[in-house]
Parts: sequence; structure tokens; C-alpha cells
Amino acid sequence: MDNQEVAKFFATTKAAIMANEQLRDPQREGFNAVAEHFAKSNAPCYVQLPVGCGKTGLMAIMPFGLSDGRVLVIAPNIVIRDTILKALDLSKPAHCFYTQRGVLKPPLKGPFVAELTASANIHDCAGAHIVVSTAHQFMLKSGKWYEKFPREYFRMILVDEGHHSAAPTWQTLFDYFNKAKIVSFTATPFRADGKAVTGKRVYKFDYTRAMLFGYISQVDAVHAMPESITFTVKGKERTLSLEQIMKMKEKDWFSKGVALSEECDRHIVDASLKYLDAVREHGQPRMIIGAACSIRHAAQIKALYEERGMKAEVLSSDMKKEERDRVEAALRAGLIDAVVQVQILGEGYDLSTLSVAAVFRPFRSLAPYIQFVGRILRLAQPQVPHSAANKVYVVSHVGLNDERWWEDFKNFDKADQAFFSSYLGDGAEEIVTEGDEKKKRLTLRPFMRVLNETIEKYVQKGFLKKIDEKLVNGFFEQMKTFGFDPLEFGLTPEIIKQRLAAAAQAPQPVAAHEAFVQPQRRRDALLKRLAQEARSIADTVLNRLNLPFGGLKIGAAISTHAGKDNGVALIALAFSHQNRVMGVEGGGRDEATLEQIERAVQASADIVDRLHKFVSEKLAAKAKEQ
Repeated sequence: MDNQEVAKFFATTKAAIMANEQLRDPQREGFNAVAEHFAKSNAPCYVQLPVGCGKTGLMAIMPFGLSDGRVLVIAPNIVIRDTILKALDLSKPAHCFYTQRGVLKPPLKGPFVAELTASANIHDCAGAHIVVSTAHQFMLKSGKWYEKFPREYFRMILVDEGHHSAAPTWQTLFDYFNKAKIVSFTATPFRADGKAVTGKRVYKFDYTRAMLFGYISQVDAVHAMPESITFTVKGKERTLSLEQIMKMKEKDWFSKGVALSEECDRHIVDASLKYLDAVREHGQPRMIIGAACSIRHAAQIKALYEERGMKAEVLSSDMKKEERDRVEAALRAGLIDAVVQVQILGEGYDLSTLSVAAVFRPFRSLAPYIQFVGRILRLAQPQVPHSAANKVYVVSHVGLNDERWWEDFKNFDKADQAFFSSYLGDGAEEIVTEGDEKKKRLTLRPFMRVLNETIEKYVQKGFLKKIDEKLVNGFFEQMKTFGFDPLEFGLTPEIIKQRLAAAAQAPQPVAAHEAFVQPQRRRDALLKRLAQEARSIADTVLNRLNLPFGGLKIGAAISTHAGKDNGVALIALAFSHQNRVMGVEGGGRDEATLEQIERAVQASADIVDRLHKFVSEKLAAKAKEQ
């Protein structure tokens, strides 16, 4: 099937779009905006939609009447690729967007869809109207797919999660298929490297409208407000009042210290559990998704949830595929209470069961904050969009200085492009870690150590900030235009105004909640955490020694660890040092008391120093022998 045949199919197939009442407003409006753009220009463009507003469906209808040849859909990962494939697959009508939304009716003659997998070849693509691939498979994997196609093979390219279209990689693709109409889809107009998404924004459906229409959940922010915080810096102890904290939080070292503090994390954990209980009152499995600074930090947070009787997991891009698949399967099956993610924006984890976003790290820019909050915005009960069951929460600590992003998120609907440019910055999002990765000598010893924090209240703030009469009236008129009676959904202008008025109230103080912790659970949780501490100790020592995890250099210098990889040898040595701190024999750590385990966890930085000295001396002695 050549491009002329494909072009004819998209030009002549009667797809019900603009008059289709089963489609959402952003799908009809977005399609129309892109059509108007390409009627005037062939330049790249993008559509900005909040998660949950029908982006996949909009991508599905985009080629009809607009593409003059074969279509390429690029997804950022396998999870999203599979979601798109399911929506496009006419062989499974129960899940296919075209049949479920009445876009296409029998007799069906396409579109045929091909998926670029390891076993696919160019003949599979030749028999398809639409080709779906991940960015990695199409552009980065050995034997790049795109170089196998003629330059005019694809006449439309649809880029999902367009904020990933960073640096020269994507531009190479766009330059190669320079005759194609390029449309990106994103929730934020920020690229992964901090620059604007490629192309002109031709359509935006804002968060306020999406919440009013019931497409996404209404969200509140909850911030822990400490009455006081006591900490040490360079051996000096200080105590700050709330007023002083509000001034100090803008200093990076302070917000980082709050983030990595177990004391502060504990208060975020307790608040997130309070709101998890609130959303669970409405039934269905509900979960917390947390954002941590590092894998070690995530292990600390995981232990805090587990000592409170919760089932928690860590999810990181550094995990082995088998372990990551296990965690993702448990997440999707609703078998856990909290998942703590590290360096993963979370596309593809838009599960309706994620209802509380717990922020344990300072975000350095607006885009990743919005992307993280977006993980909880899907409706838990889409059949009753304005149900109280669809209320979700973002929980954080005022000392992290993320409150500024919440306020800017509420202003994110501004049409002024200048508003966006002031938050783009000059680079990618910074990930906060325990050590400064620009320096060779890493340490697990925190610059700031929080000794005590007194929390008497949290402050809860709503997203919807004011009554917009024009928006409310437009909402009702638009629904009537498409044949819907708002009253059938239990909505009147007065109800909407009341909801907005309630949300627009001044921030509400909420009493602090402290979870009851069984000492046995805390001991068990900390014992598990020791294993991650040992790995962190090993990684830090390897960094100081400038040695890889693999290799046998350490084993050659220390006969008791001969034949072991460097990292494995250091983990074993870290275990031994932890046992020494606890005062237990090699196999006796299960017998350690809570106090002994806490002592070993707190000793990680000292163990790094001792191990570094010990291994350095052994390596030097071995070098002398040779």
C-alpha cells in the first residue's frame, strides 16, 4: 500500500468528528484547531491537554482529512505505546476508540495499524495506515528504524508526551521526514531540556475548564506548616520559627536538608496517610505516589510507610527490568498502598487509583511539578465525574519551597506565553541527591541534619480559585449545544458556583495527624532499609575510589573477597561494618534491637569514611607488591 492509497483512505473515509456528541470538547476543538493550522501552514505545532482529557482519542482522529499519507505515532515508553495501540486496534472493538466513540462505522476498511517491535519489518509498515513505535525503538536503538524508510514515507508524525522531544535527536527525525505534518501532544509546553516544545501551540484546554467539565479530578494542596524546626549545620544547632522557615526555604541547602530529613519526611508521610484514608472512604483501591530525591531517600520513605503498616514499593529508572515489572504489576493490581518514584516523571502511570501525590523533594522548575501532579488527576469514578470520590490531594512540606509551584500551577492556565517563558530556565530539571555529583568525593553525611520538628497544623488550599461567571455560563451553553442537559448530571449554575466558592475560600488550617507506630514494625522496616544503606555505602566508596561496580580489583587486594565484583565486595564489607556498629555477629542482625538498627542506619557516613580508608590502604599495598 503506497502513500497515495493511504492518503485516499484518510481523505474519503467518513469519520464522525465535529458533530459526534460522543467525543469530548477538547477532541473536537483540538482537531479543528490543528486542521485550521495546517490549512495555512505546514510548520510543526502542538496541542496542550491535561492528562485525562482525551489525548489518545484526539491522536486517533487526527489523520482523517488531514494526512496525505502514512502516519507515524511516537510514544515515550512501552506503557503508553500499548495504550495507543489498544485505542487504534479495530480487531478489538470493545477497546477500540473508533468503535467505542462512533467515529467509524461498518463496513470497516481501516485504518490498519503496525507496531514496530523486534520482529517487525518494513513490509509490516507497508501494509499499515498508521505505524506506532516508542522513541527508543525508532530513533535510538541499534539499527535506527527511521533510516530504513524513504524520506517521504511518513506524511504525518504524532508525538505523544511532546515535552520529551529534546535536543538534536528529535530534530534529526523531523528534518529527515521534512514533508510530514508534525503534531506534538503534551500537558506542559516545556521540553525535557527546559526549552519550549517544538512548534506553535495551536490549542490549549486548561485545567480549570477540565475540572469544571469533570474530565479530571479536583485537586487540593496540603502543606505541613512547622511551628518550629531544630537542626544542625556545620556542628552548630539552630531553631527556626515558622516565620523564619518561610524566609529560609528559598535557600537550596535548606530545602534540600528538609527533603532528606527523616523527621520532615515523617510528617509528610503522616499527612499523606490521613488523606489516603479520606479518599478510601469512597471505595475502590486508592494509592499514594511519592516523589523522592534518590533511591536511598526513597528507601527511607518506604521504611516510614512500612512502619505504619502500609505496603510500599520503590520505582526507579535504575531498577532492573524484572524488578520494575514486578512493582508496576503490583501497582496496577492495587496490591500496594504507596509507590515512591525516583527520576521517573511517571508517564504511563496515569492510574485512576493514584489519588494522593506526596512530594518529598524540592522541584527546581514548574514543568516536572505539574507532570508529577498530573499522575493523580485521572477520575477514580469517571461515570460520576463530579462525585466526591474524585477529589485528590497533593501533600508536601512548606520547607521544600514547592508551594511556589502550586501557586504557579494555578496560574498555568494563563494564555500569555510570556508566563511560560519565565519558568523555562536554562536547563533540565535538577535532581536533588545526597551528595554533589559534580564533586568526586561523595558523602552520605548530610550538610543539614534536622533534630526535631513541631507540627501543629497543615494548610489545605484548593486549585479552583475564583468564581468565573463567564466560564460557568459558557459551560452550560456548550453542553446544551452538543445535546447534553447539565441537569441530567446533577449540575446547575448555582451548584457550580457553590463549588467554585467553596474552593475559592481562604486556605484552611487542618489539625496535624501523627500515625501510631508499632515498635516491631519500625524495627522490621529499618532492618530492610539497612540493605539499601549498604548499597549506598558501596556506591559512595566506589565513587571516591573511581572504580566501577564490576571488576575484580578490590577482591584482588582483599583475599577474603577474592573473585567478587568490586561492588559486591564492598556491599559485603558494608554489611560487616553495620553488624559491628550494632554489636552483632554475621548472621545475627535479625536479633538486633530497634536501637541497634537505628544506630547502624545513622552510621552510614562514618562507615563510608572507614571503608574508604581501609580499601585504599589495601589497594595501595597490593600495588606495592606488584
